[in-house]
Amino acid sequence: MNWLKGLISLLLVSLLVGCSGGGASGVFIGCGDGVSELLTEQEKNFVYGLFKSEYLWYDEVAEDVDLTSYTEPQALVEALRVTPPDKWSFSMTVKEYNDYSNQASSGFGFGYLIAGFQIYFVRVDSPVYDKLKRGDKILKLNDKNVTKELIKAASKNDGVESIFHVDRAGVELDIAVTPSVYSYKVAQAKIIDHGSKKIGYLRYDAFTSSSTTEIESAFTKFHSASIDELVIDLRYNHGGSVLTASVLLDNITNAYLGERQIYLDWNENYQKFNSTYYFDTQTDGNELDMSRVFFLTTSSSASASELVISALKPYLGETNIITIGEATAGKPVGMSPRVFGLNYYFLINFFVKNDAGVVSSFDGIEATCSADDDLTHQRGDTEESMLSVAISYIDNNKCP
Repeated sequence: MNWLKGLISLLLVSLLVGCSGGGASGVFIGCGDGVSELLTEQEKNFVYGLFKSEYLWYDEVAEDVDLTSYTEPQALVEALRVTPPDKWSFSMTVKEYNDYSNQASSGFGFGYLIAGFQIYFVRVDSPVYDKLKRGDKILKLNDKNVTKELIKAASKNDGVESIFHVDRAGVELDIAVTPSVYSYKVAQAKIIDHGSKKIGYLRYDAFTSSSTTEIESAFTKFHSASIDELVIDLRYNHGGSVLTASVLLDNITNAYLGERQIYLDWNENYQKFNSTYYFDTQTDGNELDMSRVFFLTTSSSASASELVISALKPYLGETNIITIGEATAGKPVGMSPRVFGLNYYFLINFFVKNDAGVVSSFDGIEATCSADDDLTHQRGDTEESMLSVAISYIDNNKCP
């Protein structure tokens, strides 16, 4: 999603889209390491100054934080942020920022559940893509009983092959994977023929600035197929660029040319930074004109994912935005990064409001229909629980 539009505006939940963790019960393997130096007094004062000025809750920041006791960027941010509600403000290195922006990483490229070492996520075009699968349970790694430490260490050995001994639906397999530096995709599109209808299914994993071409390609495919229904899978999409979210909205509907999608509302002292995003004033030819949209969501669906859902409601109507799965993360706020030396600082700066002036809830956007994240099927499989429920709703206009 380009991250620069006057100010760089990002909506992220966790460091580098889950590099530090795939949620409460998951770990993501496959992110590049940055290099951060110990904080200088000048950098500490810079960060404190951001909290006391641009930060959305600037007037609630503690006055008595001993800056001298913090040497690492993230620890300092966590000490200064106002919690609750802020559990998101964070720091990342310049390298991590650049890698994320360009969809580059290193390692294996998969996420697994801590309980049982079961894989829930495989990054498209990563070293494990088409090798390890969603649902695989890792039993051993290089002939040793698997641990988090073993997986992490192996992921850092670029060019050195590792053997994963996995249980795949009751069959044990040995699978060789070599971690490496790689580029990845965040979008996959397919057409599902269902009776007389064509359903467009879009897996979308992150609102990166470089993924707009992937979005355009997906919607060109949907437009050419004249799809009847649209399902967007955001179940692990933590967010990303506001501008890319705007591009996605443009592609979902071309019925509201020039109308306001969302606006960003800063604190009372920084209203000059408020910004507004609009539907394009003209069409490119591949946009759809959907009257309703289905979203597959979990508690990992956050920020820009919630933005898109919220932004469509004033136009398509609440009943035509159908969410399947579970409530989203509840992050109706965003941040505009600031850089000092080797570090970027992402502090919550603004509320995200749709055209009706509504801020989505800190409790998340509730699911229209409940459904489990079904690890026994691949994403996009019509038998997978969330997608199956969406198709049932398409057939019957109600939750199964």
